[in-house]
Order: sequence, then C-alpha cells, then structure tokens
Amino acid sequence: MILAAKERLVSAQCDITAAFVTTPTPPDEVVYVAQPRGFVQGTNKVLRLKTCLYGMRQSPRYFFQYLTEKLQKQGLEPSDLDPCLFLGKDILAIIYVDDVLLYGRSEEAIDELITNLKNDDVRLRKEGTAEGYLGLKLERDGNKTILSQPGLIKRVIEGLGLFSKFSTAVSTPAEQAALPRDVDGEPATGCFNYASIVGMLHYLNHTRPDCAFAIHQCARYTFEPKRSHEAAVKRIGRYLKGTMDKGLVLDPSDDLTVDCYPDADFAGLWGHEHPQDPHCARSRTGYVITLAGCPILWKSKLQTEIALSTMEAEYVALSTACRDLFPIMDLVKEIGGHFGLPVQDKSRFHVRVHEDNVGALLLGQLEPRRMTPRSKHYAVKYHWFRSQIEPRGVVLTKIESAEQLGDIFTKGLGRIAFEYLRKKLMGW
Repeated sequence: MILAAKERLVSAQCDITAAFVTTPTPPDEVVYVAQPRGFVQGTNKVLRLKTCLYGMRQSPRYFFQYLTEKLQKQGLEPSDLDPCLFLGKDILAIIYVDDVLLYGRSEEAIDELITNLKNDDVRLRKEGTAEGYLGLKLERDGNKTILSQPGLIKRVIEGLGLFSKFSTAVSTPAEQAALPRDVDGEPATGCFNYASIVGMLHYLNHTRPDCAFAIHQCARYTFEPKRSHEAAVKRIGRYLKGTMDKGLVLDPSDDLTVDCYPDADFAGLWGHEHPQDPHCARSRTGYVITLAGCPILWKSKLQTEIALSTMEAEYVALSTACRDLFPIMDLVKEIGGHFGLPVQDKSRFHVRVHEDNVGALLLGQLEPRRMTPRSKHYAVKYHWFRSQIEPRGVVLTKIESAEQLGDIFTKGLGRIAFEYLRKKLMGW
C-alpha cells in the first residue's frame, strides 16, 4: 500500500464465485461420492467427481494450483518470497483463498487482466478497491493515505462501557510503570469480556501502532486477568476515546529507503513482579520497520531468553528486528523490479538500522566478525545477522535515544515523549 501511494497505483478487489466447485480435480485424483438425494441413477452406484467440493481437504490446494496456472498464462509469476503474491509488468496480484487484490499502473491494465481471466473460465467479480479487501477505512488527501478503524474503536469503547461523559480521555495508552502479573491482586470484576476486548485491540493494532506496547501488556494476562489488568485495558479505551478519529498516516517520502528502529527495555518488570518469578527478569524487544518513512511492520514482545546486560538485551532486539528486515528488503526489491523502481541502485535505495546503544552498535559493526570476551555467551542465533549486513548493503547507524522510534514499543512513556514519537510514527 505504501508503494501504491508512492507510485500512485490503482487497486481493485475481486472475488471468485464458487471457487472450489469450479476447480477441476487432477486426472490422477480419483474421488467418489454417494448419489445426492433426489438424484438416483440405479442402485449400488456412485459418482466420480470432476471438480472439487467444499469440505474436501484437497480443494484449497487444487484451487490454488488452478489459479496459479491461470495467472501464469496472463504473465504473472509467483513471488520467490511469498507464494500468494504474483507479479507481472506494472501489475501485481495478492491472493487470499478466493479473494484477489490487484494493483496496477492504470484501471485499463487491471480491467484487461480481469477480462482475460474471465475468458479463461475464472469466475472473477470486481467488487471495489483495496479498502474493502482490508476491512479498513481508507482516505486519501493528496499524496497522503490515512488508514483508520473508527467502527472497531467504537465497538471497543462500547464494550468497555466508556461512552459516558464521565469517562474522560487520557493522553497515553499505558502507565509509565510496568503492568505486573499481580498474583495477589483482586480478581477481575468481569464487567466486560476481557478476552473479546483484547482480541479487538489486537486487530486494531493494524492501524494503531501507538497502542502496540499497551495491548501486548494486557494480552499477557488474558487467561487470568486481575482488576489491575482490567484498569489497564480501560485506560487503552480511554486513550482511544480521545483519538477516535485518528489513524495511521502514510505519507511516503521521495527517497526509497527502508529504515529499522530496534530497541529494548532491560529487565523492565524487575521490581514489579515477584522476585522469584523468572518473567520479571525478561527484557522487552520493540521495533518498527519503515518504507519511505511509513511504518510497515512493528512488534512489541518479551524476549525468550534472559539477557544479562543492557547491551545484550539491545543486541537481541537488533538481531530479532533483522529477521523481519531482510525479508522485507528482498520483497521491496522484487516488487520494485517489476515496477521500474531503482532498487538495484545502491546510491538510491538505502537500508539503515538505527541503534541507540553504543555497545550493541559496535558489536554489530565489528570487523572482522567475532565475539568479544564479554559477548561469548550470546547464542549463535543472535550473531547470524552480522554475516548479512555487508553483502546486503545494510548500514548500522547511531541514533539518539530521544529519536528512537522503537522506544514507544518497549515501555510506557510520559506524555511529552510519547506524543513526540507518535508524531514521527503516526503523522499526528
């Protein structure tokens, strides 16, 4: 969608009618079914299927193979990185079961592809544009694209019972203090369905990365929430109440750059959880990856291993972020190659990782690649990314902590720091 906004691509959402029952079974697949009621042609006879049926385990695979063949006839080849992405000259198709999302340079190119597929016995029906496919509200303002989910926010606020004028808005979605397990705390009141609200918040996270940290904190306690956890969920609701009309603003810059902002909060639950609980010593990883200045992927989660220092926690976050960064780099290059973007020109296509911890930065840049005496105990899987940095043309750079976008995904921030990073991340 960011590339679509940057290159002014048009979109179309399509649906394939009766997808499975129009898919022929392979010649070597023999499937028999009983004669249906009202259609009996002799006794002790069965019918051999010529097409798939809904309910057959093989149907999704055969349908996907069938659709792949039809798209390849039209010059679209499956991506090497995502089997559900098909790329052609100035056009791409994204497949999700029997729903198809098309992007192209012009309406004519998309309509021509749809017509050709219909003529090739694919019952394709054009239904709208990308917003219907994604289930989001999409607004365009010049070069800007605004993604929001106001309907879902209203459902969250209604589910929490916060529509009253006495429920005031707050400026941040989470307290600055960490949210502990609160083993000895008061049981949840049950005034709202905790699991249902957290589930809706998870889906809302697609357009509200400013709430990612707060949502993950609350999601950890879905199966045994306490009253303090209910209060934390309600705080998210009060924050959303004050920002109901807001969303994610995509305003791509002219530069074709991929930026990664990893950060970590070392043992952030220490002092809040019981000291004998190993979870209190876990650090939190948070990062966001942007394309042309627009966020495309963000995460906030606890690290699986216990880090022994701030440097180790930051280094783990750096390595974890690179696991998502490298595939995104490859995908941008693959799509850009089909749309004539300068992705192979290193002077115009830049990939940068912004690290605010000097120790993790130096260890990541160390040449020749080696472990220092104080870093020998780091697991090998956290060193793998170093062999990818130079060949891929990735640049590790120092960034000030106040400018680190990943900070918003690792801890509760004060109002001023939160609003500053939110402006850089969300555009408002």
